[in-house]
Amino acid sequence: MDLSEKGWFSELLKSKQPIVKENMEGSETIYKSLQPSGLMYGHPILPKEYVSEKFLGLENSEKLKIVLLDGFVKTAIFPSNSVVPTDPDEYVRFMSKVIVKFYESAYPDNQIKSKSFWGKKLSSEEVVENIITDRLNTTQSSSFWGGFFNNSLLFLDVLFFGEWLKQPVNQRGTLIEQRDLTHQKLLEVMIAASYADGKLDKEEEELFDELLESVHLTEQRKEYLQNLLTKGISIEDIDLGDMSMWILRKYILELAILFVWADKIVTEEEQAFINKLGLKLDFSEGEIERSMAAIESFVVTNWGNVSFLQEKNNFSVISNQFIKRITKVVNENKKMISTEIKESKELTALLAKSIKQDLTESEQIFVRNQLIDILKILPTFVIIALPGSFLTLPLLMKILPESALPSAFQNKK
Repeated sequence: MDLSEKGWFSELLKSKQPIVKENMEGSETIYKSLQPSGLMYGHPILPKEYVSEKFLGLENSEKLKIVLLDGFVKTAIFPSNSVVPTDPDEYVRFMSKVIVKFYESAYPDNQIKSKSFWGKKLSSEEVVENIITDRLNTTQSSSFWGGFFNNSLLFLDVLFFGEWLKQPVNQRGTLIEQRDLTHQKLLEVMIAASYADGKLDKEEEELFDELLESVHLTEQRKEYLQNLLTKGISIEDIDLGDMSMWILRKYILELAILFVWADKIVTEEEQAFINKLGLKLDFSEGEIERSMAAIESFVVTNWGNVSFLQEKNNFSVISNQFIKRITKVVNENKKMISTEIKESKELTALLAKSIKQDLTESEQIFVRNQLIDILKILPTFVIIALPGSFLTLPLLMKILPESALPSAFQNKK
């Protein structure tokens, strides 16, 4: 598929399978659905329905189109009161019109072209294709961190689009102020993260200048942030009390984690910073732990798909860190795991059989899938995507405590 050709918007929308709403709070549903896509982290990972030859060879900028559009679809559909047409053609017209109206509201200074070079009126599908292409062009950067931050801002487009759709028409004007405030608070957190080790590096200063140019802020706000970078700020001094949306606070926390973590293991100073930020954002220690696990799971799952991970990290170090976190969570919930295992007679029987003889390949797959499904119900992992291919059966058997397994397993594992 050539996403530079006209008609890609309509073709992609019509090729998508229907989305089934889940029995979960709106923010958690959106997070669970979008977190694996990497949009929050500025690195697009194609949804499962697009994992085929015609999509896998696309450039990152083209993958971003798919991930961004997928995000718009999900935030439009997930609200319980949403009314989205089911007819394919009406669905395309509806989505194209509301996305155009959203960008007209969110970025009123941007000139949106409604006519072709020859003066012909463009359809809403053609207009939205131009808007998304132009929007992605503004997020391009020559540096890794600049590209990462700019691309991650697209997640805010998706998030605010969903909020914009839910608001009464006469209240949608507050969106611009909400967007600007979020950008400001995000940059304040990044400044505090830069000073987490007590000093500001030249590279961090140059990066911040680039980030400041990429956000939509008034000159007054930009001047305030520039002065703040010179003076420095601690996380305690940042007012985050107006960040009421759970998913928005989650986004800020996980971006900060990735920012301080991506090129090395988190130091004690950086971990202290993350903990302070999490508490400042009104998250419990358990929720902070879940965000750390979400980042690690994303990295382990997508190691081969995101080149910067391979350049800036050591896979064995990161995977060992993630294994330690899973082991800790499993030990804290071993009674629940034991109960779940006992409720599956087939799983219990196969685990007992594995002590005396090797399981067949199909039996091994069944046991592995069952154990991963049990992990998914633990509070830490209930709304994050676990790296299924990474969690092999031998690894799972090492992680699970003996007390959570059938009695025949005691001291034999």
